[in-house]
Amino acid sequence: MDSTHHQQRKLRLSCLLLLILLVMGSGTAQGQVVGDGYNNSLIYKIQSDRNTVYILGSIHVLAEEYYPLTRSFSYAYYNSQKVIFEIDPEILFSPDSFSKHEKQYTFQNGNTLKTALSPKTYSLVKLKVEALGGDIQKVEKYKPWVLYLTLSGKFDSSKDFRPELGIENHFYRMAKDAGKPTGGLETIQDQLNVFDTLPLNIQDALLQESLAITGSKEREQAFLHMVKDWHQGNLDGLEQLVESFKTYPLFYKKLLVQRNQNWIPQIESLLKEKANVLIIVGAAHLAGKDGLLALLTEKGHHIERVSYAMP
Repeated sequence: MDSTHHQQRKLRLSCLLLLILLVMGSGTAQGQVVGDGYNNSLIYKIQSDRNTVYILGSIHVLAEEYYPLTRSFSYAYYNSQKVIFEIDPEILFSPDSFSKHEKQYTFQNGNTLKTALSPKTYSLVKLKVEALGGDIQKVEKYKPWVLYLTLSGKFDSSKDFRPELGIENHFYRMAKDAGKPTGGLETIQDQLNVFDTLPLNIQDALLQESLAITGSKEREQAFLHMVKDWHQGNLDGLEQLVESFKTYPLFYKKLLVQRNQNWIPQIESLLKEKANVLIIVGAAHLAGKDGLLALLTEKGHHIERVSYAMP
C-alpha cells in the first residue's frame, strides 16, 4: 500500500489467486519437512485408453522450507507433456490482467467501503489497514470481497508464505522454461465471480469474521494446519477443512461445488488426448463428497494415488 503501483500488484496477486484460508481450526502446525520419499504427496492419476491424467492438490502460497518437493511431484510433472491449472498462468500473469477486470474490483454505483459495510466491520478494516501502514481512504473504492482476500491472509506467522513460492508458480516456471504448453480449467472472470456474486451481507460477514482478533488467530491456525495436512498428504484433514466451509453454504457452493462440477467434463476431455496431462488445483478441491476425486469416481473412473504406487 506504499504506492499505487505496489498496491495494484499486491491486489492482483491476492485477488486472482484463491487463498483458501477461510475456516476455523485448532492446533499448531510446525514446519515439519518430511523426507524425499513418495508417501506424502496429494497426487492422483487416472489412466485412460489413450493417456494418463495426473491430478495434483496444491497449496497456492508456500514458504521456502517446503522445497525441494518430494519425488512424486517430479514424477508427475516429467511424465506429463501438458500442465493445466485452475487459470492458465499465461493469462493470469499477463500485464493487462489487472486492468481488464478493475471495474469488477471496485464500486461503480456510488457506493464506498464505508457505506457498504456494517460499522463494526468497517472499523475492523480501518484498524487492519492502518496497522499495515496504509490509508483507509485509498481502499474505499474496493469491494468488501477484495479486502477479504487481501487483508485476511496477513498473518503473524514466522514463516514467509508467498504466492511466488506456491505450487502453481513453481510448476508454471518449470513448464515455461521447458516449453511445455499450459492451460486453464476456468477464466479469471469465472474465479472473480465466485466472490463478486456473493451478497454484500455475506461479504461483510466473511470480512468481519476474518479480521476479528479471535477470528484472525483462528484463521492463522487453520491455515498452518491446512498446510501441515497437505504436506503430510492427509486428505482426511482436508476433508474436515472442506466441511468447515459449509458455515456459509452459498460461499461453499460457489467456491467448491459448482467449480468442481464445471471441471469434470474438462478433465474427462483431457483423458481423450494422446499426451499425458498434469492438472494442478487447490487441495481443497480434491476432498469430500463434492470433491473432484469423489465426482470422478462416480463417473466410473479408477483413481490411483501416485504416492502410494510408485513408480
